Amino acid sequence: KQHKFLVLFSVLRNGKEVIESINYFLDTQIYPREKYDIAVAATQLTEEDLTTLLQMPVSIVVPDKEHCTKVYAIQQVMERYSPHEYDMIVVFNSDNRVVPNALHLLNNAYSSGCDSIQAHRMTENLTTSTAVLAAAGEEINNNIFRKGHTKLGFSSALLGSGMAFDFEMFHRISPTLEGSDLAKAVEIKLLEENIYTEYMQEIICYSKKQDSAQGYSRERQRWLSAQYNSTFLALRRLPLAFLQGKWDYCNKLFQWLLPSRFLLIACITIAAVIFTILDWTLSFKWYILLLLIIITFLMALPEGEINKRFKHAVWALPILIFASIFSHFGRIFRSTKKNK
Repeated sequence: KQHKFLVLFSVLRNGKEVIESINYFLDTQIYPREKYDIAVAATQLTEEDLTTLLQMPVSIVVPDKEHCTKVYAIQQVMERYSPHEYDMIVVFNSDNRVVPNALHLLNNAYSSGCDSIQAHRMTENLTTSTAVLAAAGEEINNNIFRKGHTKLGFSSALLGSGMAFDFEMFHRISPTLEGSDLAKAVEIKLLEENIYTEYMQEIICYSKKQDSAQGYSRERQRWLSAQYNSTFLALRRLPLAFLQGKWDYCNKLFQWLLPSRFLLIACITIAAVIFTILDWTLSFKWYILLLLIIITFLMALPEGEINKRFKHAVWALPILIFASIFSHFGRIFRSTKKNK
């Protein structure tokens, strides 16, 4: 059976980018055209871009708030549809380009019983050392928190784009989503209902990474806002989830308590240096821990173009580590200033 899909592109300001992505999707997908519709959650687009979209075979939903989160924009889209209007919804960002057989593979997975699916998001613009390192980081996450998790029987982590869900289920949980991070908001609802998320490595969804340290730092600031909220949520809910035996839920909550890769490396390195100065006999375990983490990350790095370029881009790693650290201090400074 060929199921019917709603393909949703979420865009903030960058109208030209989403127009290119939609045209690429329409030109390349081999799935029957009558079996999918395209919708756009259009936030802060120019009149020119909106006019162009109106001439395309897509449905446009402009949120009633000019400044809103991605979660709110998608909630506005879901209000326009009835629960049984489609079989699945696929969520993309404005820059996403997916392989031609994506809907065909999602259709097969849905037929086999998958109600929540994360595609393999991969970086397209390997143009700078910063972009290469960010891409390498995402591939490490793919292998540990998505492929690795599903191999162990846990749900794949969601990414916020390249996601597919049972339409009726997503329509039901959509009004209850909270926060600014779509992936975390959906994950918490799925795990509360014991809905398993599959990871499909063969469905490659290309995206663009920040190609400068400044852009990476700005992206980190946005990520930290959601990360702090999820950390406090995990601290509150982890004990009860553990007592209830919800191991998939516990795994996710524990994951939210972990620092980022770069911050983890930085903290262990600083601890190793401090103990080396104070008492070098106490520093060995920190150097061993640092070595084990580096080996783990290198093992999780897949073969391919990213791996080849990573060797030449590794010199920029200290820059991203410092950007990660300063993003935390920047967040704390702004919070203190705001409270005053």
